[in-house]
Amino acid sequence: MEKLEGPFILVTPERCVGCHTCELACAAAHTSAGNIIGAVLAGERLHRRNRVVQVGTVKLSTQCRQCEDAPCVRVCPTGATYRTETYTAVDQRRCIGCRLCMMVCPFGAIEVSATEVAGRQKAAAFKCDLCVDRPGGPACVEACPTKALSLKYPTEVIRQTTHTAARQFLEALESQKRLEPIRKAASVVYFMPSHDSRRQPRWPMMDWVWIPNTRFLTSCGSA
Repeated sequence: MEKLEGPFILVTPERCVGCHTCELACAAAHTSAGNIIGAVLAGERLHRRNRVVQVGTVKLSTQCRQCEDAPCVRVCPTGATYRTETYTAVDQRRCIGCRLCMMVCPFGAIEVSATEVAGRQKAAAFKCDLCVDRPGGPACVEACPTKALSLKYPTEVIRQTTHTAARQFLEALESQKRLEPIRKAASVVYFMPSHDSRRQPRWPMMDWVWIPNTRFLTSCGSA
């Protein structure tokens, strides 16, 4: 399997307010006019490549994750969905609108809609192309008012994740040291922070590991 080293769009749900600005920016960036008003006046049909969804109280933008082993590429019968050196793309001239790519995408990031290709109307697939032909990069990233979207490289994310995990481990060690006097007297709960401790979590989150009170078991004759 060929490994993709190109960038992808990282979504931070904690920052998303569900304003749909990214959808409008995406649709405008893929018009000949480059803006919504010009596209509407020209009668051009708008197609967004991302979609803002809400799950419970969490809002976030969903778009193509640029999978390394992309299922949409594997199932496409005409090769319309293909891999480049840095991302997966759709050649709408070869697309037959069979919707196989849409059905196998685990993120629901592909849509099939009517569009004009080579002077005629046809059904074709649409997905995020990272705005590769746009000088400013992805329009959604540039337009997001809360910076919930960012363009990242795999190595950058891995380095950041490793740093965060190491910091959380050190915080857990400090917590255990503070709990040591209590542990000697009774059963206690150890926890590893599963969120960024610098930010107040919306709901308490902790991983529980019970430590039995061996003194109590010994006094009862069970140990």
